Amino acid sequence: MPRNARLLAGLWLALCVALAVALALLLPRSPLNSSVLALLPQQTLGAAPAELQQGFMQRLDRQLVWLVKADGDSGREAAIWWQAQLQALPELKAVEGVLDEKRQSEWGRFAWSHRNGLIDDATRERLRTQTQADWILAQLFSAFAGVSSKEIQGDPLMLTRGSQLALQQNADRMVLRDGWLTVEGSEGARWYFLHGELANNAFSIKENHALVARLQALERQMKARWPGAQLLTRGTVLFSDDASQRAQRDMETLGAATLGGVVLLVLLVFRSLRPLLLCIFSVAIGAMAGATATLLLFGELHLMTLVMSLSIVGISADYTLYYLTERMVHGAHASPWESLRKVRGTLLLALGTTAIAWLLMLLAPFPGLRQLAVFAASGLTASCLTVILLYPWLVRGLPVRPVPMMVWLARWLAAWRRNRILRVGLPLGLLIYAMLGVSQLRVDDDIAKLQSAPQALLAQDRQIAALTGQRADQTWFVVWGDTPEQALQRLAKLSPALQQAKRSGWLETARILPLRSLRQQREDAALLGEMAPQIVARLQQAGITLPVPSVDPMLVTPQDWLASPLSAGWRLLWLSLPDGRSGVLVPVSGVHNSEALRHLAEQQPGVSWVNRKATYDALFSFWRKLLSSLLALALLFIALSYVLRLGFTAGLRSVVPSALSLAAALATLGWSGASLNLFALLALILVLGIGINYTLFFSNPDGTPLTSLLAVSLAMITTLLTLGMLVFSSTRAISSFGVVLCSGIFSAFLLSPLALRPSKSRKR
Repeated sequence: MPRNARLLAGLWLALCVALAVALALLLPRSPLNSSVLALLPQQTLGAAPAELQQGFMQRLDRQLVWLVKADGDSGREAAIWWQAQLQALPELKAVEGVLDEKRQSEWGRFAWSHRNGLIDDATRERLRTQTQADWILAQLFSAFAGVSSKEIQGDPLMLTRGSQLALQQNADRMVLRDGWLTVEGSEGARWYFLHGELANNAFSIKENHALVARLQALERQMKARWPGAQLLTRGTVLFSDDASQRAQRDMETLGAATLGGVVLLVLLVFRSLRPLLLCIFSVAIGAMAGATATLLLFGELHLMTLVMSLSIVGISADYTLYYLTERMVHGAHASPWESLRKVRGTLLLALGTTAIAWLLMLLAPFPGLRQLAVFAASGLTASCLTVILLYPWLVRGLPVRPVPMMVWLARWLAAWRRNRILRVGLPLGLLIYAMLGVSQLRVDDDIAKLQSAPQALLAQDRQIAALTGQRADQTWFVVWGDTPEQALQRLAKLSPALQQAKRSGWLETARILPLRSLRQQREDAALLGEMAPQIVARLQQAGITLPVPSVDPMLVTPQDWLASPLSAGWRLLWLSLPDGRSGVLVPVSGVHNSEALRHLAEQQPGVSWVNRKATYDALFSFWRKLLSSLLALALLFIALSYVLRLGFTAGLRSVVPSALSLAAALATLGWSGASLNLFALLALILVLGIGINYTLFFSNPDGTPLTSLLAVSLAMITTLLTLGMLVFSSTRAISSFGVVLCSGIFSAFLLSPLALRPSKSRKR
């Protein structure tokens, strides 16, 4: 027994107790994040201040939209009922649908009392070109305009009508009827529009699942009352809830299958309960350390981190199985510390390579994957140290048994030593398989290919976009300033550039906030004062007598406008921070030239162009190329280390399993019709980090080939039992991750005997 073994074991036990206490304190107060976007890089709104970015993103994630339709004339009744039910839900706030008489009166009063400050672009252009009088006459004599004497007497220049017509044009295909925003479907049916937002976080798993369940129950009640009713819903919370529920189902089903498989394997091999308890103990210590380290560094756990950490179960069990295999075979002739001395160097080297492979994920700009990297590296380290520091004390009296399936394992080893066809043919066959598969491999950095949202939600989203014309393209300009006034002045400079971009075919529509800067409002008032006498004279020539119009400034501040009914449906696009910094979103759709729009934004101060999908695709491409280079460098470093440690020939022979396992994993992607992307590269890093353990076990100078083969076989089976479960995940990114890992690791196992030392030793 080493001199400090007792002290080190005591210190490690004390540290484990401290980790357990820390986890017990951290876990209740730490959220479990279910956002699918957390697996992606931090969302960005270009160069806008970070506080504005976060505020806009949180607000966008909280939005919900509904369209209600029913047979005949009962659609309005169903929409009123649906609005009342939504307003009664504590999880929702700011639910708006119908404008009652009071709100309509407030709307009209505010629009009229601020008509000189709400002049729209079309009216301003008519004033400048002296055609406003002609437009007023056209409205007066039109059979469809419906101008009343009260309207023309109260607003002689018809500025209120002009601004309201401009608002209607900005509403895309929606029309105001009986106080409701409505849209006509292709079959002629009328849909009623409602919107609201979550009262809390869009990614609170428990609360949001309860909300989605209540909404589904209310939808069933509505359809029971109005059998022909239909409801369409759009909102991040729906996709977030679906992802979290699928992840939880994965954890329950895949986790149970994983643990069940590992338990059965250990019991079959060791035919004793103690090895199983030791495996569970080391895995539990690793999971505790991983969760604690993740919570300390990130303050939260992502649900996908927990799902993918299933793979750590099999890897951390490898360390226990390798040591227990050594004890089972040679326990009668060696003490626990002698057995540990034989495997300790290999265990630490295997831990180092695997941990480095996981920690390489810290380079990727994905918060979810960074969490996974920290969880895995700290968890594997804790599991390995548990085996090294505690298990020599816990394996005393462990039964010594014959090697299971010893005859078959011995024949497999003998074939690798004596059968040249196997020793050359299997690597050559894998090489041919890899070359043919890689030749079919496609590179695709499209983030949309990683999504696995249910078709029902996607179909609803497409139908809402088709009806309203408001597509969820995730493309917009962000305009910001140090003050609300500066932000609005910059928005005014951007508007004509967007009109030109539309004429050039770069985009189809842009939704611009109908609020002008105070400077623009004062200029409009001056323009009114100049043009009003001419307009009145022109109308008098046509025989129309009007009162003298007011041309005084009727200034509208952002605070006044946001508090008014006019801002309904627009408030989402405006955000002010406590220090006065303000920002405006300008959503655009039908983008045909994203690069030109980016250059347009660069020419405007305080403006940035955001195309989230294109940004993510470019980022995926950049990191895929970078990680490809890192992977090649890692393989080169491994080859050099093998050559320096084992000599040129043996070193190159030992690196063949690692190189071919990577190639075989890529080939499997090609054969299956999948594409190479960043997630596949991350999986390849793990294939290298985990697969190299098998060659390390075989190249251990203190080990015996038979013991090494048994340990490698157990390690491979447990890893496939855990990583293989990821293949069946309902999340596409995780499933493809599992496919690469399984194919690569199985190939590494098949070729790992290439690392056998050419020796005439009779050791078994």
